[in-house]
Amino acid sequence: MDASIKRWLILFAGVVANVCQGVAYTSSIFMQPLGKALGRPEAEWPSEWGVIFAMTLACLPVGMLLSGKLADLGRTRLTIGLGAALFGFGLILAGFGGSVAWMAVTLGMMTSVGSGCAYGTVIGSMVRWFPDRRGLASGIVVAAVGLGPIILAPLASALMAAYGVMAMFKILGVICLLAMGAAAVCVTNPPVGYAPAGRPPPAAAPGRPAGGEDVDWRRMLVRPRFWLLYACYFCGVFAGVLVNGFAAPIASELIRKQGLAGAGAETAAAAFAVMLFAFASAGGRILWGFLSDLLGRIFMIGLAFALTALAMFTLYGGLETPGVFLPCLFMAGLCYGGIFGTFPSLSAESFGLKNAAVNLAILFTSFSLVAFLAPQVVAHYRAGGPDDHPKAFLVAGCVAAAGIVLSMLVGGARKGGTDVERRK
Repeated sequence: MDASIKRWLILFAGVVANVCQGVAYTSSIFMQPLGKALGRPEAEWPSEWGVIFAMTLACLPVGMLLSGKLADLGRTRLTIGLGAALFGFGLILAGFGGSVAWMAVTLGMMTSVGSGCAYGTVIGSMVRWFPDRRGLASGIVVAAVGLGPIILAPLASALMAAYGVMAMFKILGVICLLAMGAAAVCVTNPPVGYAPAGRPPPAAAPGRPAGGEDVDWRRMLVRPRFWLLYACYFCGVFAGVLVNGFAAPIASELIRKQGLAGAGAETAAAAFAVMLFAFASAGGRILWGFLSDLLGRIFMIGLAFALTALAMFTLYGGLETPGVFLPCLFMAGLCYGGIFGTFPSLSAESFGLKNAAVNLAILFTSFSLVAFLAPQVVAHYRAGGPDDHPKAFLVAGCVAAAGIVLSMLVGGARKGGTDVERRK
């Protein structure tokens, strides 16, 4: 098969693999049904669920580090296949669960490590197949994770309504295992030095090298810039994780308070909230990545912080005001996706391309820290009753406001900055 056609088929396979990983972003839909299925007390469940939800995100860097090492050895199919097995069987085994610990290991740890394996490898392969369109190819496969819930949220809701939450896990597990397994067979790396016929990689503009000085992870960890970026990443994703994990229950509560009680109305509101956040997140990954090439990475990160803080403080002051929740949810998702769309390039430009996968995986552990802390913040305030719920958004708004200051500090650290920063 002609390589110019083959690479687009491989891109499609990568999209399929990443769409499946959107299961984690639909988790707020089955939060409450799962608690009932496990027989957990309503007062204790939010905190226990916070542990499970945290595990679905926190172990991603483990899989990314593993995939980076194996992919460097040319084991692309093996790595994605391993990710498919861990992710699919994690969901299937979750369907046999009867305890919080079991769900944390299967639905949490196994799916998270598996997702990291497949995610990191798919992105690395697309960058190699599209040297002429790196931004487009990586943006599409990264956005696929965010778009996954648009397909998976209504599917999960329908399966739960028909068969129950535990059977839903088993069915989704089989679907994801087969789809990701098929992608593993299709996705390969191109020959070393591959360039599509008639479309050589664009030459770097004067003063804009492909990446900064190549720095391995040991040298990276002793650089102040890394820790500034680490803190920025933490602040950038905190509000998104907080809102995404509890979008469905909050939407259901608002429907009840507006006098539209009924299982059907609440389920529909929950699914719509999850899909809206997913759509915004996917769009933000592409939009922010595109605009950061034109306006600068740090400027776009600072803009994401400012808009996130505005959305969170608005929710704190008017969560129950009609017409407030959904626009703020959309804005939070857009900026959350924007952070994911900007940081890979910012990391590579700061620490070089040679060790980009491993360095990004280490930087990504900041996201793991957020995955543990943000759900606990919400669980704490949810346990205090409806009057305390908005306080979680106040905390998220303050974290985003701190991010504005941090982005200014990163922008001021010109040495080792991004290419766009140096050009300016």
